[in-house]
Amino acid sequence: MADLNLQLSRAVKTSAVYDLVTCLPLALPGVAGVYLMVLDTLNGAVGLGGQVGDLSPLAMMFINFLGSLLSIWAVLRLINPSWANGLTDVAVRTFFSIAMLNAIMNGVPGLIGVLWVCELGLLLVQAYYVHRVWRVEHAATVQPAVSVRPVQAAPIFQNHAPAE
Repeated sequence: MADLNLQLSRAVKTSAVYDLVTCLPLALPGVAGVYLMVLDTLNGAVGLGGQVGDLSPLAMMFINFLGSLLSIWAVLRLINPSWANGLTDVAVRTFFSIAMLNAIMNGVPGLIGVLWVCELGLLLVQAYYVHRVWRVEHAATVQPAVSVRPVQAAPIFQNHAPAE
């Protein structure tokens, strides 16, 4: 079980580092515009199609808000790579993946498709380990029906905060 928790912890931390690398520049008002221009240039250089275009101050404000929230969420997961934080990140990545797929279908820069593949990969790896830890923990708490011992309550996953 300890090895499984360590693998979950590594998956949660890896996704957190990815989020910091990709989102921290978006949190900084002066840096976000430059970062988006660099991504747009890179997108054009590899011929992936689409472009960022001009962003209003309101749109940039929401980009900064999102970058800030994702960066703080990443730091939290680095500090506490728990089962609960892994599960929550799976849910967040599911919503983000749906939004990214919608954007891809509506003409955003092709580089978003590359980020979407990374997003899906991180989602699936974390979901795999979150599920495995849950199954092992759940199996340890459920007794066979023929047992004379009482069945224990559902798992509360206290052993998974933090996962290491």
